[in-house]
Formats: sequence, C-alpha cells, structure tokens
Amino acid sequence: MMSSQELSFTANVDRQFLRAANLLDLPPGLAQQIRTCNATYTVRFPVRLRERIHVFTGYRSVHSDHISPVKGGIRYSLAVNQDEVEALAALMSYKCAVVDVPFGGSKGGLCINPNDYDDHEIEQITRRFAYELIKRDLIHPSQNVPAPDMGTSATEMAWIADEYQRLHPTEMDALACVTGKPVYKSGIAGRVEATGRGIQFALREFFREPLDVRRASLKGNLDGQRVIVQGLGNVGFHVTKFLSLEDGAKVIGVIERDGALTSDKGLDVVAVKDWIRPRVVFRVSPVPRSLQRVDQFLNLIAIFSSRRRWKALFMLRTRLRLKRSSLSKRPMGPLRQLLMKCYGLAVW
Repeated sequence: MMSSQELSFTANVDRQFLRAANLLDLPPGLAQQIRTCNATYTVRFPVRLRERIHVFTGYRSVHSDHISPVKGGIRYSLAVNQDEVEALAALMSYKCAVVDVPFGGSKGGLCINPNDYDDHEIEQITRRFAYELIKRDLIHPSQNVPAPDMGTSATEMAWIADEYQRLHPTEMDALACVTGKPVYKSGIAGRVEATGRGIQFALREFFREPLDVRRASLKGNLDGQRVIVQGLGNVGFHVTKFLSLEDGAKVIGVIERDGALTSDKGLDVVAVKDWIRPRVVFRVSPVPRSLQRVDQFLNLIAIFSSRRRWKALFMLRTRLRLKRSSLSKRPMGPLRQLLMKCYGLAVW
C-alpha cells in the first residue's frame, strides 16, 4: 500500500504542473481548470474463456478535450487503475501542448496480465474492450484516438481498428480510430521504433549541453556511456539498440519482470532480445552474469555507484515496480528522484 507520506501518481503530476503554473501569470482558477481531469470511464465486462466467464475492468480517461481528437495509449497491466490512467492522460495533455501538437490528452488501460492468456484469448478480450469503448464514442477518429502502450502492440491496434470498422462499416476514415497499426493496416513505417528513437534523440541533445551533463554528474558524450534498461520491450529494446549501434554506448544491464542480466563487457541487446522467448524470461543466462532477483541488481548498482564512482544512464518505463520495499509502487517521477538521491544515478 501507498504510505500516507507518498504522493499518488496523479498528485505527483499535479505538483509538477503547479510548480510550472506558479511561474506564469494565469487568471484566477485557470490552473485548476487545466489540471482537472475532465472524465474517466470505468467499464467492467465479461468474456467467456476456458469454459467459464471472466470479468475484466478497463478504463478510458479524458484529461482535456480543448483540442480534438484526444490522444493517448491503451496499456494492459495488472497495475492499471483510475489514478494511473488519469495521471498519464494529464501528461499526454501537457506533452502535446508543450510541443504544440494539436491533440488533447487521454489514456486507457485494462487491468490484466497479458501473459496469462494466449493470443486468441487476448484478441477476444481486446475486441470486447474495444466494443465497450466504441459504443460510447471513447474510440473515434475525430474524438478519441488510442495507440499502443505497455502490454499492447500493433496487433491489438489492428483488432481495435477492425472492431471499429465492423461497427461503422460506412465510415470513410474508420482506420483512423487508432494509431500504431501495422503497415499493412494503414500504419506508418517507423512507428514501432519511434519512441525508442525519440529517447535516443533526447539523450543526444542532453549531451550537447555541458552544464546539464555536469549537473547529472556525468561527463563526455554518449560514446562509452554505460546504460541499464528496465524492460526490454518495444521501447527499451529500440533505444538500447540505437544507443549501442549508433552512439557507441555500452549496455551493461537489462532488468526484466523476473530477473536481470548484467555484463561489464556489454550486452548485445539484439541477441538478448532474440534469446528471450515469448512469455518466458531468464530461464538460463546467455551472458556471464544473471541475477534472478531484481533487488540484487539494485544492490549491485549501489555498490558500483558508491565504491567505483560509477554513473549510469537508467532508462525507466512508466511505473517501474521492483521487489524492494523502499522502491515499490512508485511512479516514474518520484522513483527517479529517489534513485538520484540514494544511488547517485543519472536517471531518465
């Protein structure tokens, strides 16, 4: 459980927003209006699987529809809850506004562990979830456009688009109801690796600013920097692939949900990705060192940081959950601050 002193994900996002808003001369009440989530829809629906009925809970939150359509991914995770989707929807609003992309902010999620179901079952669940959202216009080309997120991919987006077309057979732009679709389904080439590529570009720009580099207790440029990635999914794989192959960084650690791999000589992330079988992770290590317990790896980081003055680029997916009481159930913002304070790590 979250301690009384620990901010919720939404409260943490609000705090960051208010810090920025206080620097502006906003009319009274405008900051409150901007940060307030417009609406969150909770759906509970049954699906018959394995000769019994299973009930699932899903969410779609619209933080701000000041510009339509609203945009934001759909994630599949047991960690999904109302607080999380509302916080992430707010971040979508702010991200789009900061870079002047004409979308409002939204986010959705389904409380489910995708690894508990086969592909056919995931398709059944996805199509029923999509139906519940579509019939309420919470998926719509001109109003609310989802995308892949944690636990989902182009495959789920193709199923959602197909479901939308089935319910709206005469709608000309039906396929625009989601982004991140496969290329054969009117998707865009390069979309799969786009998020990882974006992190690479951001890090390149960071290392072009000497003052920022010094503030993070780092030096030099990306070439030769040692990198640890939490989660070798779509984003984690592509960012580490690009950083190692194009920028000369060395990936020395990979943390997954049930273990971690580390090698001081560096990991070939392409080979590691190929080695990780679907739905099975870290059974036998293909590298010199494998740590089954994630908290052991954090202890290793702490030793390297304090005794060898070792600094790392630590990539975090949203809501990293670790088997360590002081780090559990912390959203990315507070966890980043904690790692900076306790471990001396430069964190993105």
